[in-house]
Amino acid sequence: MPARRHRVAAVLTKLGLRDRVQAVVFAYEVGLVRAEPPAR
Repeated sequence: MPARRHRVAAVLTKLGLRDRVQAVVFAYEVGLVRAEPPAR
């Protein structure tokens, strides 16, 4: 588990992000993720 946390922290640092929430926002902004309507 500590190795995984270190890798996530390294990616966040490289992208200049503070936390995982900012990473999600970044992913939406650059088009890595698209919002889809909820399934019915």
